[in-house]
Amino acid sequence: MARFATLLICFSLLFSAWPASAAEWGWLLSVPHARSGEHVYKVRILEIDGEGQKELLRYAVAPGSHKVRLEMMLEVEWEPEFAEAPRGPGWKELELDVVAGKTYQLAAKLDAQAPIEAQLDRSYWEPFVYRVD
Repeated sequence: MARFATLLICFSLLFSAWPASAAEWGWLLSVPHARSGEHVYKVRILEIDGEGQKELLRYAVAPGSHKVRLEMMLEVEWEPEFAEAPRGPGWKELELDVVAGKTYQLAAKLDAQAPIEAQLDRSYWEPFVYRVD
């Protein structure tokens, strides 16, 4: 019985620092599907504030400023034309201020008119906040 009481006290102390309800969190997620007509694509959230993330549908974050590392997810086969070019679209960082109770849909905007050299420095796409609910 003493072990149970100790465990209960530890859990209550651990979780007392966390917000009491989901409304006190902000939420990050990718747009649900690509909008290729707008050159807007899904993203994969790799890190939040330097901490690696498992792939989830949405991520709870405390209100405040956050740095998110993202990878664009093209839904077409993509291959650079230069043999020495890095593979794939790489990752970029996005800084945003999160408000409690809000959901931020993150996306990647592709510049369809970017020159071929943009594949080398990956300047042909940028992450952005597509929508806030």
